[in-house]
Amino acid sequence: MNGRVFLLFAVIGMIFLMACAGHRQVNSDDAYSVISPMADLPPDVSQHQPDNLYIKINNVANQSSSYKNYVELYVNNYLIVPDREITNIKNNYIYKLRLQPGIYDIKAKYFASTGWKVKSFAIETKEKVKIFPQKKAIMKIYLKKNSWGGLKDKKNYFQIRYEKIKTNAK
Repeated sequence: MNGRVFLLFAVIGMIFLMACAGHRQVNSDDAYSVISPMADLPPDVSQHQPDNLYIKINNVANQSSSYKNYVELYVNNYLIVPDREITNIKNNYIYKLRLQPGIYDIKAKYFASTGWKVKSFAIETKEKVKIFPQKKAIMKIYLKKNSWGGLKDKKNYFQIRYEKIKTNAK
């Protein structure tokens, strides 16, 4: 009997741990202090940074066929809550974050409503995103949709480029 009780508690404990292992959530203003990089850049980098990650996802929703469609953005498995409300008729989603220098796993999920159910599509990067001191990473994607609002392509990737951060110092 004791073996069965132990097994029951072990199963309940495993279920509890699996439930706690879901996605964590953070708003874009707190991303710098909460999300740590997956790997560090070389130690000679500066820790003081302005906004250094800009993400724009175009063609998410519209007021006719895809007004229920939306996007979720994840940085190192943290769900990023936009600093401004994004309604379900917002065509473009824009995120501006300040992250610590390092290497990050950034991905998004696009959700398309078919009327009866919601279908999820992954939006990924071809490589990990690097946040450098005095540079900003700019990630963009234009979602190519089919007639019901789902994505045409099976694989959808952000375009990434890096730019120097312009300073106001003269």
